[in-house]
Amino acid sequence: MKTFKDVVAQDIHSVFLNLGEFSEEHRVNGRSMPVQMDENELLDRDKGRDAHRDGLYKARRFLFVAASDFGPRPPIGSLLDLDGRQFKIAACTEEAGMYSIELGAART
Repeated sequence: MKTFKDVVAQDIHSVFLNLGEFSEEHRVNGRSMPVQMDENELLDRDKGRDAHRDGLYKARRFLFVAASDFGPRPPIGSLLDLDGRQFKIAACTEEAGMYSIELGAART
């Protein structure tokens, strides 16, 4: 009999990161994997904070990836290559076999 954890682990790719539904294939650190981008999460995190400071535009992304596809949890402050663009990891949490990663890149 499958446990709840087994069902959640199976649902990561078949439901949450389903390429036919919400996710898209992206290159992350040189490897192709399903990624779910979430701009609404960035809007929620921006409430009460100024994303444009000191004349810099801050390009940001928020994404969900399977921990099994990505590998070890990345440390905050490290660089991540997303589709050929370099971003700094601003936050990363792990929950139920998935990472939610907030990325930022300063642009002038």
